[in-house]
Amino acid sequence: MDEKKSRMSVINDEWQTTKRSWDDIAHFFSGYKTKTIWMPFYYDGLCAKHVRSLGFKKVIHKKQDFFQKAADTTFMKSIDLIWDNPPYTGAQLKERVLRTLVKSGIPFVMLLPSSILHSKLLQDIAELSKVQVIIPRRVYVCKTGKTPVPFKYLVWLCYRTRLPKDLVFVEDDGGETREVV
Repeated sequence: MDEKKSRMSVINDEWQTTKRSWDDIAHFFSGYKTKTIWMPFYYDGLCAKHVRSLGFKKVIHKKQDFFQKAADTTFMKSIDLIWDNPPYTGAQLKERVLRTLVKSGIPFVMLLPSSILHSKLLQDIAELSKVQVIIPRRVYVCKTGKTPVPFKYLVWLCYRTRLPKDLVFVEDDGGETREVV
């Protein structure tokens, strides 16, 4: 398959989430450390390395077509959590990704712009009682080999994750975590 046609997003839209940002929320998902986590959105492979270094042993992170793998029922039955930073290119791609994730029935955690929280899309496709949100003060991302950049206005959209609280605020740099509601 042509590399350009198989891309889910434009190159400029792909960012690596730094270890620091995975570490800020890893404790919420410690129950998955021995379970299978799928990180479907491949950039440079370092995200899986970061997550593994935090004690998550069974991480699948390969350069594969997300939609084809999500349609593979045998593969999907082996997954306990889908956790990643998807590309944001265009509303249509984001909608297609979210619809696929919700339809899978598997708990997921996706780093998305905070605008997703008041979007009609989320209200239309998700059972809102199963939506939870982790709001970091900042999320550090970078391009391969470049200096990390702090982004604001991003949230970890959690679905079917059964966190103790529905809304969690997290300071960066190992700071205080405040759970609300």
